[in-house]
Amino acid sequence: MMVQYELTRKARGVALAHGADLAGVVKVNDLPEHIESILRILPTARSIMVVVSKHSLAAINSANNQMAQFDTIHTYDACARAAHETCGFLESEGFSSVAVPAFIPIDMEKPKSGMRGEICWRRAGVRAGLGSYGENGLLITKEFGAAIRMSGLITSSDLKAGSPLKEDACDHCMGCIDACPAGALSGEGKINKKLCGDVIFRFGFRFFKDLIRDLTRKQPNEIEEIIEGHGLLEMWQTFMTGNYYYCFQCQSKCPATNFP
Repeated sequence: MMVQYELTRKARGVALAHGADLAGVVKVNDLPEHIESILRILPTARSIMVVVSKHSLAAINSANNQMAQFDTIHTYDACARAAHETCGFLESEGFSSVAVPAFIPIDMEKPKSGMRGEICWRRAGVRAGLGSYGENGLLITKEFGAAIRMSGLITSSDLKAGSPLKEDACDHCMGCIDACPAGALSGEGKINKKLCGDVIFRFGFRFFKDLIRDLTRKQPNEIEEIIEGHGLLEMWQTFMTGNYYYCFQCQSKCPATNFP
């Protein structure tokens, strides 16, 4: 069996070879907020590997939102591929491992109601030393700023953990706050999720719920307008692709995001 350092190096190498641009490790005990959820997934869990995949900066800056959405699908897929491939490697070495979703599927039961995952990947990324919190509440990395997506895996392996950064990757310029079209950000990671959600998820579940209500309450001519309207087409597309993001400003306008 490989020693801890060598196993960690090889596991990171697998992640980086299969879609991750960054990968780091945090011990389960260093995420006390999530221990209950983690042990429900894998009772023998000892380590968490966080995988980070970068966006195309051109895509998330495009005036054509479909390009940013398409890149988001790719970036989440890259995270998922890296996590699953690394799990396969660790299991081949005798360690139980489970890839954890970054996006959907997610627990829709209360109290989470689809708003919180089993692990906060931003928190895990900070504690693994991959970046620091930005004023927008996102993980800011030195390499790619906020233009990233994250996922990871839980493993019974005792991987070598990283350490939190000594200096912020965020320079606290407040550019993300100024760029937010919803006025949902107020700094220090504070987010008005209602204001943010109205913009970023405007054809997501809230729209779907309102549409169902309208179909049961409106007059026949109004129902026909709903069925033939742009909103239903947009919602169908989000259901088909699994992506319903419509705003990328807090990621794309971060100065730290201006990587080559």
